[in-house]
Amino acid sequence: MLIAVDIGNSSINIGYFTDKGLQVLKIKTNPLRKPPEYTAILNDFMLQNHIEKKDFSCIISSVVVGHTEVIAGALEGLSEGKSLEVMIVSHRMKSGLTFDVRAPEEMGADRIANAAGAYEIFKSPVAVIDFGTATTITVVDGRAACIGGSILPGLGLMNTMLAKGTSRLKEIGLEAPGTAIGKDTADCIRSGLFYGTAGAVERILAEIEKEAGCELKVVITGGFSIVLGKFVRRPHEFSPYLTLEGLKVLYEKNRNP
Repeated sequence: MLIAVDIGNSSINIGYFTDKGLQVLKIKTNPLRKPPEYTAILNDFMLQNHIEKKDFSCIISSVVVGHTEVIAGALEGLSEGKSLEVMIVSHRMKSGLTFDVRAPEEMGADRIANAAGAYEIFKSPVAVIDFGTATTITVVDGRAACIGGSILPGLGLMNTMLAKGTSRLKEIGLEAPGTAIGKDTADCIRSGLFYGTAGAVERILAEIEKEAGCELKVVITGGFSIVLGKFVRRPHEFSPYLTLEGLKVLYEKNRNP
């Protein structure tokens, strides 16, 4: 069994890859708990979902540095004293990709996993749109080179900053707007957030395709992907657990034979 952990700014997704497929546990990133607390949560999920605690391996992608060692310790606690190597994602590991960017060490581990997973699936130029705390676009070209992408604030972050940065606007519920024309302040904000994010992503993709000289397959993922996918007009694939699937790809390429 493989346990793949994606530590994001808002949530931690823990994927159990078993003979029966993928089962996912999602917990909030904050507040940070102690390793035994996470071990107990992992154990409870396995018990409730009839996942056998037999030999397993682990891989972690993390954009929250302070959580990485704690979660690794929790996984070691799950092994009950048995030797366990926890693989941590970095740009230096085998991914099936090259990195045609200025500072690959600055690239988020989740974006590396997304890129590796998407290219492994489609074997063609691909752009991954991850609608999470930040909205990120990660692009792999036809040479299997990760050539960069784009980052903009995510729905939740924009919602919060509008409220914090203005005197009269408040945070609103992030349900999808019914129309682009808002009839009250809350609906106006929803229109701006949803149509604005989708429009920005489509414009950025169009410019990237011009610069890269190729048409891109588009895959969307992330916590807001279900609701935002309805606003993205260009054809796309929906892969809610692409990051975890990418972690599995990275593990398979880097595990000891």
